[in-house]
Amino acid sequence: MANPNPLFLVVTIYPKTDKLAEAEAQLHKMRAASQQEEGCEFMHLTQGIDDHRDIWVMIEKFRSRADWDAHMASEHNQRGNAELEPLLRQPSDLQLFHEKLPE
Repeated sequence: MANPNPLFLVVTIYPKTDKLAEAEAQLHKMRAASQQEEGCEFMHLTQGIDDHRDIWVMIEKFRSRADWDAHMASEHNQRGNAELEPLLRQPSDLQLFHEKLPE
């Protein structure tokens, strides 16, 4: 049976304009590792359009909050975020969501 309360994340990422290629490569590396986790249902890196091409959004879905907590504590995620940090012009903005089901 499907988990009735998966966790959705929207992570807004602000790469330095002179580090776009490096930031993108790092994010794809992190995404590939994360998608190997059992609790990661999907993870998509998107890019703004027109005047917002230097703002990226990672859209993620984890099977549960516990699965996301395990993801955040994982060695590959800790290392990946440490390597990503100097490539960003400001910290990423993280928002967590649950699906809004009919009452």
